[in-house]
Amino acid sequence: MSQHNIVGSEAFSNRQYVLITHVRSSGSRRRRARAMTAYVVVAVLALSAGAAAAAFALGPFLVRAPHTEAPPAAPTPDQPTPSLPTPPAA
Repeated sequence: MSQHNIVGSEAFSNRQYVLITHVRSSGSRRRRARAMTAYVVVAVLALSAGAAAAAFALGPFLVRAPHTEAPPAAPTPDQPTPSLPTPPAA
């Protein structure tokens, strides 16, 4: 019984063969890093565009009109002062 791992006619071919001992992964790593960078850039642009659109749409609600006249801190003499409620009669 044979101990070799030979299948079919590959034992009898005249073709040369190549043994791959080491594969550099730098190309796939660069592609993966480039894809991840593009994903992050697109996400940041989408978030900033969404924030700008929301600020534009909600701007009038977020900005309050300035008051032209400040309310007085103490009641003036010509305005009536609120009185306390009278206690019920016993």
